[in-house]
Amino acid sequence: MDLQTPQPYTQWGLPSGAIARLGKGAIGSIRYSPDGTQLAVTCSMGIWLYDVHTCTEVAFLRPGQNHGTPSLPLSWGGTTLVDVNADNTISLWNTHTGERRITAEDVWAVALSPDGTTLVSAGWDKTIRFWDSRTGRLLFTVIGHTEAVNALAFSPDGKTLASGSEDQTIRLWDAHNGRHLSTLEHTDWIETLAYSPNGMILVSRSRNGTLCLWDVTTGKKRATLATDLSRFVGHLGFSPDGTLIASGGSGHTVRLWNADTGTEAATFTGHEDVVWATAFSPDGTTLASAGEDSTIRFWDLTGGTEKAVITGHLEWVSSVAFSPDGSLLAGGSNDKTLRLWDTQTYTESMAFDGHLKFIDQVAFSPDGTTLASASRDDRIFLWDMNTGTDRAILRGHTEMTRTLAFAPNGTTLASGGDDNTVRLWDVDTGNQLAVLTGHTSRVDTVAFSPDGRTLASASADETIRLWNADTGHYLAVLKGHTTMVEAVAFSPDGRLLVSGSSDETIRFWDPHNCQHLSTVPVPGHVYVLVFSPDGRTLVGAGQDEKIYLWDPVTGSQRAVIDGHVSDIDTLAFSPDGRTFASGSADGTILIWDLATVEATYK
Repeated sequence: MDLQTPQPYTQWGLPSGAIARLGKGAIGSIRYSPDGTQLAVTCSMGIWLYDVHTCTEVAFLRPGQNHGTPSLPLSWGGTTLVDVNADNTISLWNTHTGERRITAEDVWAVALSPDGTTLVSAGWDKTIRFWDSRTGRLLFTVIGHTEAVNALAFSPDGKTLASGSEDQTIRLWDAHNGRHLSTLEHTDWIETLAYSPNGMILVSRSRNGTLCLWDVTTGKKRATLATDLSRFVGHLGFSPDGTLIASGGSGHTVRLWNADTGTEAATFTGHEDVVWATAFSPDGTTLASAGEDSTIRFWDLTGGTEKAVITGHLEWVSSVAFSPDGSLLAGGSNDKTLRLWDTQTYTESMAFDGHLKFIDQVAFSPDGTTLASASRDDRIFLWDMNTGTDRAILRGHTEMTRTLAFAPNGTTLASGGDDNTVRLWDVDTGNQLAVLTGHTSRVDTVAFSPDGRTLASASADETIRLWNADTGHYLAVLKGHTTMVEAVAFSPDGRLLVSGSSDETIRFWDPHNCQHLSTVPVPGHVYVLVFSPDGRTLVGAGQDEKIYLWDPVTGSQRAVIDGHVSDIDTLAFSPDGRTFASGSADGTILIWDLATVEATYK
């Protein structure tokens, strides 16, 4: 756990060996503190607490390596904050001291009583458990649902608990003894529940996107707010006066509904992607919303305008690259943006907008004047680093582009994609020079040899192909992997070629005579491999959330690093070889000190 320190937030709660974290993690859910002064934001790495007036970080609660990206609603009562970890355990935080306790297992839903004394959990085993939140003691268990329980909500007076299940029912329980009170019949399984402030109305969201208002006293449905089956609605909540209900959605909008009539009252636009969560401030003047565009936005409910925006969170980080002088780090993300960070201050220095989809790859030209980025919108951008504008947009791949690499002389760019081709481009003119065919499935990675004469491409067809980089002529095919090959890298002296695959091996090859040298088993699916600039260290990562360091001469493992909590898709060494960066689906980039890592994780 980490509370506020004098250090910049990029240094808060780092794993051993890391010297900075860029990005605060992918956003899950949000919740105002009871007094309305803070906003809690769950993310893949933990929970960030923000001052709502200044929109600055005041604390970071980091549970360790089991958080993931929670999407369940937070519960906050008094000084206790409750969230669910990726391993389906519950974390109870004291927001004053930062103390953390863990209780319960196999949890899919949680709720904290209004007075903060009782915690309720539920999950796939169809049971609902009541806990003393102060001691962690199990009070009692209730059974009634016939399928998994996905949603829980306390009435405002704390006397009743509502539960929603995949059995298409909402059940009401006496919160003091667990006695079943009534059942509300739905037409699909329930994913979210929320009580009105007076406890008379319950709003539910079902899997098909339908929002329903229920009269708690009669058990009858009062209104259906939305029935758009294509719309993801997100978490729900009532305004403090009970007149409005807020919902997010896949339409990039925040919607307000009239709680009495069920009609749409207002729509706020500004997010650029799905809105995951909404939360009303306790005084009812402000609505906060969080979206897949990695922003948290505050809306003035009186004037209907946007008041402030919190940035810094990232979605899935798919690619990182250091500039040739090491002063900048570029990162591409699922949020469609390409960002640059200053590696001395770890502050964001620039962002490029233009891609319409997930950015899969970024690469600097050897002279640092051009930055290339490839996206699932089938376009490759060449960005002028002096002006911050695009020099050219390269079109040729007929399906998504997955990989990029500049030739050592900087005049040629290679790309590979889902159309099973490798393409060569003239960097100065943007013209396509050649289309290299032969792979029978998508091309995941391309790499130039240090002398620029050979281009290697790795494919889901289980092969690595070598090409003459000047003519584009096919040279050889390397076979041996038994499943898709997703990583390939040349050693700095050009004597080794290493490949990684989902067959849980890395293979070493002699690229000159195309001979297989050795095979090293690894614990999981390898997505990326990179050599240190001096060639003495090989670093790899992938699906098991760990980073591996090997001796490339002997193939022996030197270290295994923990730090990310989701798949690691990208690695890059700084030019001086002292640090390397890793980017993950957890929405963060970690900067590692190589010497410290080797000493710590032996």
